[in-house]
Amino acid sequence: MSPCPRHPSAWLPPTLAALALALSPWAPLHAQTTTTIRTGTGFAVTHATHVVTNAHVVEQCRSLRVFSGTQQASARLVAQDPELDLAVLQTSLAVPKTIAVRSGPALRLGDSVIAFGFPLTGSLSQGGNLTTGNVSALAGLRDDPKYIQMTAPVQPGNSGGPLLDAGGNLVGVITAKLDALAIAKRTGDIPQNVNFAVKGPVLETFLQTNQIPYDVAVTDAQLAVADVADMAKQAAVRIECRPSGSPAAQPDTVRVSPEIESPQPYYPAPAPADTLGRPVPVPSDAVEEQMAQQIQLTEVRTPYPGTVPAMRELQVVNRSAFSVLQVTVGWLEGSSARHCPASRSAYRGTKDLYASLKPGQSGTLTGEFSEQAKYFCILAAQFLPAARPREQPKAEAPAAAAEKPVAKPEEPAAPAGPAETVTPAEPGDGPK
Repeated sequence: MSPCPRHPSAWLPPTLAALALALSPWAPLHAQTTTTIRTGTGFAVTHATHVVTNAHVVEQCRSLRVFSGTQQASARLVAQDPELDLAVLQTSLAVPKTIAVRSGPALRLGDSVIAFGFPLTGSLSQGGNLTTGNVSALAGLRDDPKYIQMTAPVQPGNSGGPLLDAGGNLVGVITAKLDALAIAKRTGDIPQNVNFAVKGPVLETFLQTNQIPYDVAVTDAQLAVADVADMAKQAAVRIECRPSGSPAAQPDTVRVSPEIESPQPYYPAPAPADTLGRPVPVPSDAVEEQMAQQIQLTEVRTPYPGTVPAMRELQVVNRSAFSVLQVTVGWLEGSSARHCPASRSAYRGTKDLYASLKPGQSGTLTGEFSEQAKYFCILAAQFLPAARPREQPKAEAPAAAAEKPVAKPEEPAAPAGPAETVTPAEPGDGPK
């Protein structure tokens, strides 16, 4: 194996470093430099929140961030052991669920296992990936007792993720896989599904040594894989490490239209009304076209440079009076664009992005675009019907009473002419 500069395998125990590829991808911030961001997976063991991961994921980080769903927060390193390849972070991020360590029965050869993590960040699903397999050996390379070997497929980015049993309890911390290319060069054969995890009891000793609380559980029932997936997804986090000595990420050259020098305060636009002043329940095409101009694209970020296609995060503000369901984004290539063309045919491409934004709300929309896309515009939007005000039954009676005498009681108040010209509308309804 020919490791990258400061490759994480340098921190693995010798028995793993010889043949294993550490699962923490090094993606360049800019193609022209060697500056890198390291990503991996972790999982919560307390609601405090303490997050377990691999030591090689968080080694020598200038800054650490953890991501759970759409939420993110900074994190700090509170304990690590490079020899065991284990580490614990603490963050203010509220993770919905924690994972308990399996205390019994003893793990057996052939037991089913489930791996969860965030591999190949920027290319695969941001919601996490799940794979299944079996325990293929109760020891690691050269019979190292700290590890188990399993067949559940893992990729760069799975490092530090939980390896769960059929009851949803932790049996290991994913740490490495056999470098198939290196072995193929040496033996002429490609190894398949040879992956490793730190054993649960080893993690327990590490947590106890560092006085980190955790839960244990006996696996006495098997759950559906989908149920275990739900548990893992709620407890797992994606980790980003910016190595020390690396400069802060420079802003991408992606631009939006119209360009905004400073954020503008939100002033709710008046809700469209019909000729009688009643709210329009569903915007017409003409109204939607006009209101789309009130959907403001304020920023476009490239969170994972170097991936193809490029993942973009679009910051959008809804300044209309309706809730936005979907927006259509168009993009141009090159950095010389200064305005949004009126014709859609002028754009290099368009994409519909799901949005759920109430009036006045801002949010981040995510999508994959051409790497050359440098100028973005909002072309159209779909809106939800405006909410009708709730009727107040008690207020109807006075309103009805007010309507009843509108015409007839006011007729006598008209300027009175000669007596013979006053004609009652109905018998008995004339002036008294």
